[in-house]
Amino acid sequence: MNRTLKKFQLSLLMIVAAALVLTSFHVSAAFPLRVVVNGERVNFPDAQPYIDENDRTMVPVRFVSEALGADVKWEDKTKKVTITKGSIKAILQIGKKSIDVNGKAQNMDTVAIKKEGRTFVPARFVSQALGADVEWDEAVTTVYITTGGKDEEKPGATRDVAGFKVPEDIDLLVVDSTYNGEVIVEFEVNLLRANVEKQIEDLAKILSQKCDQDTVDAVVDHIKKKQERFYELEEKFIHDKKSKQDVWIMQSYLEDITVVYFTSIKA
Repeated sequence: MNRTLKKFQLSLLMIVAAALVLTSFHVSAAFPLRVVVNGERVNFPDAQPYIDENDRTMVPVRFVSEALGADVKWEDKTKKVTITKGSIKAILQIGKKSIDVNGKAQNMDTVAIKKEGRTFVPARFVSQALGADVEWDEAVTTVYITTGGKDEEKPGATRDVAGFKVPEDIDLLVVDSTYNGEVIVEFEVNLLRANVEKQIEDLAKILSQKCDQDTVDAVVDHIKKKQERFYELEEKFIHDKKSKQDVWIMQSYLEDITVVYFTSIKA
């Protein structure tokens, strides 16, 4: 793609995103609600997760359950969804404030519903029923679901994000996504999260896996200009000579600073 055209499209996208952010004082306007299972962001092709009136994160059951290695079965006649993983069987019924786990009923403070052709269930209750740990990070409106328990996490463990080796135990948010049919990697430094300097340090270390030092230094120098939450950080484009890829530091109005790395990997 012509770089000038790419910059124009991305700038237009940023203007639209900025307009949406400025129409609301809620952090959720700046961050889409995300679900991350074992370090991998769950993609929802149509119906999206949302927070209901009971302040619970509701997710399309199939995609999250399958990301956890479970099977999902829908019974239209009884309006029940059965989620099975190994010896665990969890059953929810549309409109009911309970979840049956291996024959034992457990109360919930919200109900499963049908919406936009999908069955939505509360992420926390279902994930915990399948033996997973659940954490909510309000600063970046993200639900983190992990299996195996935190005590079993190995020090120095990493995960692969579109070719980058990303440590598991960092506060920097790193996810892959798609743009114009290609994979991109989004790095998000957040001023409301713990240890901003460490987030920036981790960003520099990860970027250096593919980018030359001049690019890394330019990224760090630019994002460090934002010392306060409501300081407006201008966008910046950098072409990395080593990887021959573009890096885009998005315009920032609030506490988030997003750096996008274009991989040229076809989605």
